Order: sequence, then C-alpha cells, then structure tokens
Amino acid sequence: MITHRQVEAFRAVILAGSATGAAQLMSLTQPAVTRLIQDIEYRLQLTLFERRGGKLVPTSDAITLYREVERSFQGLERIERQAADLRERRVGRLRIAGLPALAVDFLPAFAARFLAARPTLEITVLGPTSPLALDWVSSGQCDLAVVHEQFQSTAVRTTPLPPFEAVVALPRSHPLASKHEIHATDLHEQDFITLAAPSLIEHTISSVFAAHRVRPRLRVESPLTMMACRMAAEGIGITLVDPFTADHYAGERLVVRPFRPAILFEWAIITPSFTPVAPLAEEFMAGFIAEFAARIAVNRTG
Repeated sequence: MITHRQVEAFRAVILAGSATGAAQLMSLTQPAVTRLIQDIEYRLQLTLFERRGGKLVPTSDAITLYREVERSFQGLERIERQAADLRERRVGRLRIAGLPALAVDFLPAFAARFLAARPTLEITVLGPTSPLALDWVSSGQCDLAVVHEQFQSTAVRTTPLPPFEAVVALPRSHPLASKHEIHATDLHEQDFITLAAPSLIEHTISSVFAAHRVRPRLRVESPLTMMACRMAAEGIGITLVDPFTADHYAGERLVVRPFRPAILFEWAIITPSFTPVAPLAEEFMAGFIAEFAARIAVNRTG
C-alpha cells in the first residue's frame, strides 16, 4: 500500500519540476525524495518519471495520476482551512433570539460587527417575545436568546445582563419635554401609552403609579415598545420604555428623559441547559455583554 508521504513526494516533484525542488518543498533531502518516488513507482507498478539529464520528467501516467492526487489534496486543504476557521471561530452557524426592543437596532448592529470578522459565519436573528424565546431555546431551536425575565426553568441556563433604568419617551412639543427628568407625579392625568402584554416591568410601573397616586389617561395599549415610541413621536402621549428603543426613535419629534423613581429593567441571556454552550456562542455572548454594559454606562452618564 502506498503511503501519504510517497504521494506527497510525487505531488511535490510534479509541482517543483525536480527532486531538488521537491526536497525544498518538503524540507527533506534530495535522496530522500528520490527514494520516495522509487517506492511509489514500485508499489504502483508504474513508471511515473523519466530520468533525462538529471531531471524527472512526468510520464503520461503520472499526469493522469496527478489529476486525481490534486483533487485529494485540495480536499485535504479544504479540511485544514475548515479546521482553522473552526479554531478561530470564523465559521459555523448561530441562531439568536433577541427581544423586539433589541432586534430593532442594537442586536443587528452587534451581529453585523460580529459577522464582519467571520466572513463564513451564518447568523439567524429573530425577534420573538420572551415566552416564545424560552420555548425556542429550551427546544434547541435557538442557541441563545435575550429575554425580559430571568426564567426559573431547568431547560435553560440564565446569564443576567446589567440592569438598567426605564426612560420616558415623549413628544418634543409636550410641555414636560422642557424638564431634565420626569417624576411619576408629572404623569398624573397625562395622555399615556402603555404596553399591553403583562410583564414584571408593567407591574412595577403600575405599582409606582399607585404608590404616588398617579392616574395617567390611558390612550393606547401596544404590545411593542417600537409602536409605543412611534405613537409618542406622533404626539399621542407619553410612554415608559427601555432606552434601547427610545434612543432609536429619539429625534426631531421625540425626546427621551430619565424617570424617577428609577424603575429597573432586568434582562438576561438564556442558553439550553441540556448541552454545553458552543465556543462560538460563548464568544458572541461575551462580546454582546461587553457592548451591552458599555451602552448602559453611556446612558447613565448621558
């Protein structure tokens, strides 16, 4: 049976045009390459090279054999490149579920930067609600997800994100827009846009309003913070949302202000508990958490 080293020597002689050149390619001596060529010719019972003036000239059989050898070596090189990509986390596929509040801007922007350094990586980015994201991660349909609540589920691992404060988004033309921060009592009998889906954050907002005897005029219930901010920009009312959504829509018609007393959002990343976190997913999580924390720090100082 021929050996890989013999085939490698055969290929090197074809490419270099001589045993001396092949020896340089393989970091061997010229006699060692000559012996390998003699061995492969003996094993195959073929004359692969003619000796002409100290040179090895490939025969027609050698040219035919070389085509097959080259296909094999190209396959091996592809395997080596694939392995290098895997080692350096440049290839693979990630399925990410992010809250709609993140999916509108922060998550796709981060994913784009992550992909830029990994041209062969594929990412699926989804924007479901927290319960649906939990279902997708726990069933293995997603590698990780960002959710509102830190679910108590044995099906997922939970990695808390840095907590951050809710903000007020209101029309720039609103009288309260002149204030540097908005207190709960400022919202008494003001037109208000609330989030329809029941959640811990909505329960907290209602509790703060009750504690300060504040009764805003409910104008709109919306399931998504993006819709709430867009309607606030249209002058429908005031809303309390996360700073990611608010900052995305802030501009000529919408302003963002701190809210007091502070109401904290506590988001988390969840991953399946039934399998180890893949190295690529770990890298994504580490980078995401770092940028998330940096964004929160900017909001606090801003």
